[in-house]
Amino acid sequence: MKKNLYKYIVLGIIYIAFSFISSSHICLAAAEISSSPSEKQEKMVRARIISIDLQKHQNSAQSVELITLEGAHKQQRFVTSFYATGIFYGITLRENDEVFVTLFLNGDGAVEKVSITEIARDKYMTYLLLGFIGLLVLIGGSKGIRAILSLLATYFAIIYVLFPLILQGYDPTYITIGLCSVIAIFTLLLVGGHNKKTFAALIGTLCGLCAAAYLTITIGDLAHFTGAIDEDSYLLEYLPQDSIFSYQGLFFAGIIIGSLGAVMDVSMSIASAVNELKEKTYSLSSFQLIKAGMNVGKDTIGTMANTLILAYTGGSIYMLLLLSAENISLHQLINREIIASEILRSMAGSIGLTITVPITAIVAGLLFQRQHP
Repeated sequence: MKKNLYKYIVLGIIYIAFSFISSSHICLAAAEISSSPSEKQEKMVRARIISIDLQKHQNSAQSVELITLEGAHKQQRFVTSFYATGIFYGITLRENDEVFVTLFLNGDGAVEKVSITEIARDKYMTYLLLGFIGLLVLIGGSKGIRAILSLLATYFAIIYVLFPLILQGYDPTYITIGLCSVIAIFTLLLVGGHNKKTFAALIGTLCGLCAAAYLTITIGDLAHFTGAIDEDSYLLEYLPQDSIFSYQGLFFAGIIIGSLGAVMDVSMSIASAVNELKEKTYSLSSFQLIKAGMNVGKDTIGTMANTLILAYTGGSIYMLLLLSAENISLHQLINREIIASEILRSMAGSIGLTITVPITAIVAGLLFQRQHP
């Protein structure tokens, strides 16, 4: 009975999640921006390229014929020009490619002009997501399903809890610390179960997370980080809400969220390794288990710290390349906030996971005391 109930709960959650994703996709595809019913309107709909006039392919422009796939003008054909400049730089459209187009309507609802506004990429992202879910279930089994549930829970917690609270004016930093703690507890309990291994991983995760958060806040205040480090941050000023955003708090929140995944990974790896040793070798003492956990942690530190630094470097590769081309000295480079912020991201997460290693090893070693079969 319990197994069937668990199965139905899992299927229900997965169904709700995919229904939400599908409804969001439909809303995005059918989104429209209108001025007033009696004036000119703009509607964005999905369309498919049915032909390309190669003879008119010149000056970085393609003459394409497309057919709309949705909306009031569904199955209507239009001819427009596609310019491979700006956000579309280097893109060459092919037949059967799907795009989003903006239909410019007159007061009578007739189409006056058609413009390609975005490439439809959601189909390929869906394939990627389904492949990821399939691999999790195939390789992870029941734990893979639990991992999917934890990802869904994390997504909904961030989108429907964290963001609304920030928009209401709550401090992003401390709200994020509290929510990340809840996410860590839920994820580890769901994936690892209610046992000593999970408890050891949880203690290590929370300690590493708090260390990363404390370091982020302290260094951020001392170094006078503003948090407004790119053009995206300034777009918040144009939101319709009357909230006053703390750019520094949002910057800190981003670092803390980014650190959580690495810290959880390290702590669970160490706790699992110590648990396996205890299960296979009952004669090991607590000290030997702690030592074994530290050895596993030492191997993990090098790769995980490198992973964090490479991930943040990869995310800023355009900016780093631009600054490198300007021949700026290392001293000037470090003092630029956009560079210093990436250093803080990398170091806070790396120090947090480094602190996680001994704490998790010690807690796991003490919990898995010598037992005899």
